Amino acid sequence: MSRVKSAALRAPKTTEEAVELLAQLATVTRTIAAHDAQRDEAKQQIDAAADACIVPLAAERDDIFKRLQPWYEANAGELTGGKRKSIELGGCTIGHRTTPPKLAFEFGKDADGVEALLHFGRTEGLLKTPAPTLIKAAILAELASGPTDEDALPLELLGFAPKQSEEFFIEPIGGGVGPTTVA
Repeated sequence: MSRVKSAALRAPKTTEEAVELLAQLATVTRTIAAHDAQRDEAKQQIDAAADACIVPLAAERDDIFKRLQPWYEANAGELTGGKRKSIELGGCTIGHRTTPPKLAFEFGKDADGVEALLHFGRTEGLLKTPAPTLIKAAILAELASGPTDEDALPLELLGFAPKQSEEFFIEPIGGGVGPTTVA
């Protein structure tokens, strides 16, 4: 492998040349800082202009959402024929859906779950180290499929369970950026 030489740099030979280079460095650094400040100011102006447009629209969207939820609840059976949880209507999908599973530990907080796993020797692939913390995705996966080791104590007996709920949502079809839900 051959070495690639960088271009030769002309180092100052006198103090006067060094002072000139230092002055040039200071000027370039100030110019860069000025451009960064202009960029930051321009970003703030763009954000303010976008917020002026978006904030009232978001408030209107939230108001419409709150008005549609009770209407849908009262008419869901008729709209879906009792066979579905959601329906496409007026350019949106509206209805109920199940949230993604979250890990719940019925005997306390995550730290208590860590202690339970450590106590019963169920650390392999379920805890991060060196400071033990739960690997929630791995625990949820094992809860869904069961333990890989037949002799291992099931996580359900230790107090772990997936937690899901139903949520009302309205999602624009195709044109929207993302779904709208109420917590």
